[in-house]
Amino acid sequence: MRITFSVPAALVWVSCFCVKEVTGFCVVSGCFSHRHAWSSLASTPPSSTGNDDTPSVDGSDDNSSEQKKDDDIMPDILLPFPPASDPMYMCRGAIGEGSFIVKREGEPRKEELSNENILKIVKIQCSDLEVNTLVWKGLGYRYDAEAEIWNNEEVFPKWKEKFPAPPDLIGMQRIYEKEVDQPSLRANQQLVRSVPVESKQSLKKHLKPVGFPGYKYKELTPNKTRRAQCANWLLFFREELFGFSLEELRERKRLKQEAKEAEDKRLQEETGKPVQDEWKPPVKEVF
Repeated sequence: MRITFSVPAALVWVSCFCVKEVTGFCVVSGCFSHRHAWSSLASTPPSSTGNDDTPSVDGSDDNSSEQKKDDDIMPDILLPFPPASDPMYMCRGAIGEGSFIVKREGEPRKEELSNENILKIVKIQCSDLEVNTLVWKGLGYRYDAEAEIWNNEEVFPKWKEKFPAPPDLIGMQRIYEKEVDQPSLRANQQLVRSVPVESKQSLKKHLKPVGFPGYKYKELTPNKTRRAQCANWLLFFREELFGFSLEELRERKRLKQEAKEAEDKRLQEETGKPVQDEWKPPVKEVF
């Protein structure tokens, strides 16, 4: 049985997700309607050509064979994952047992934030819980192994106001009905909004050189979309936030704003015209 997915145009909006076939690594987000619940498709096997190692179009002259290959691509159908419904799964679920480098305790480590490690997120070579865990650590949540709780004392202030406890940013239950999935969807959207426009292309900049060609439009699923968004945020965190105190981040922001205002003033004096700022989507910073 061949399953097709209808994605209304209004549900595809600019955020942080790379689709090489459609946009040439333009960062967009594929948002799927909640009526597409994977649980109803559990008996359908994934397409044998819809795996995560399928290469993107490479400009070959053999257009017919490439077109046939593209036509065969289908989204991977994910079964619901009942263990994730347990509130303690975030504390007791297995992590760091495979090739993906992550541990619950402590602050984020350089090896956890390497391009090669983050690449495994978008190539689906780690679990949803492992992705969540690494992003939680980046946001400042710290795990207390003895008490089996995630503390929020070090969480970025603006993020902590909305999420005092670490939210599921992926949708680990893999049930995409509104009443189950909406908290994960909203948390992921909030994460996307915290990334400034100049960092929205981090996947292309950092992961393409190590082997990530981008997803094709036809293979998009909520899981892949959110993994890409989490990977993009982790790259932004590594490049712009990692290793700085809250005070240092605020000072850097102040200096950057002052430099912009000084440059705008200089340009206005030279041209005699006020500087018109280019429109950018609003950023809701975590700090």
